Amino acid sequence: MVEKRMICHCGGVSAIEYLDMLAKLGVGNAHPGGFGETIEQLKKYPIEKGKRVLEVGCGTGRTACYLAEQGCEVTAVDIRPEMIAKAIIRAEKQGVQVQFIVGDVCQLPFEDHTFDVVMVESVTNFADAQKAVSEYYRVLRSDGKLYDREVIRIKEMSPGVHRALCSFYGVSKIYSMDEWRELLEKGRFGPVDFSGIHSFPLTMFEDQVQHPDPVHLSDKQSFMDPRIWQITAKYDELVNKYHSYMGYTLMIGSKE
Repeated sequence: MVEKRMICHCGGVSAIEYLDMLAKLGVGNAHPGGFGETIEQLKKYPIEKGKRVLEVGCGTGRTACYLAEQGCEVTAVDIRPEMIAKAIIRAEKQGVQVQFIVGDVCQLPFEDHTFDVVMVESVTNFADAQKAVSEYYRVLRSDGKLYDREVIRIKEMSPGVHRALCSFYGVSKIYSMDEWRELLEKGRFGPVDFSGIHSFPLTMFEDQVQHPDPVHLSDKQSFMDPRIWQITAKYDELVNKYHSYMGYTLMIGSKE
């Protein structure tokens, strides 16, 4: 559950440190399944060249820049200015055009019916999910598509397990697949499709080994900060301990 970006805090001090760690390291694949899953998704569900795509919670812009390389007209938002600053550097280094904007998923700074596709990679769970889904629907054009990959609860958790995970990540709830379906359908999306239940890596940096980021955006001295490695160790500990409770899925919704 290497998540990023748009956040509603639920009292976990470590969650703030966790997101700061992602920003300091400039992690470009901070979502379930990593960048490898992004590539596979776009192979299975390709987006036509020229389509207007909004990526919500873009982090350092790796997915947004990849979409631009594929010929999409990309706009990307993130609530953290330091992430947007790094995303702009990435786009310059990769020689692509992306409009990067500091923005809140619950108050997207766009007119109604603006985009053909909204792409989300583990952001909705970090926000007021119902407000976020409502905003995705609002900014999509008729017949537009939402692709949202999120962590799911695959079996019931005790209150203690649920509290420990929510506190670390800074979320208020870990949803089941049925709860995600209900949430999207309340947001007026048509029949919601799911890609199934997938496991995520047991270590934070597995995807970065398999799909190394060609653009290095870590802050100077970040690798020397012991707090960063304390957070990564805590992540590995929690995922190994509670791995059987969680997975992730890609949700696909249509605006009819």
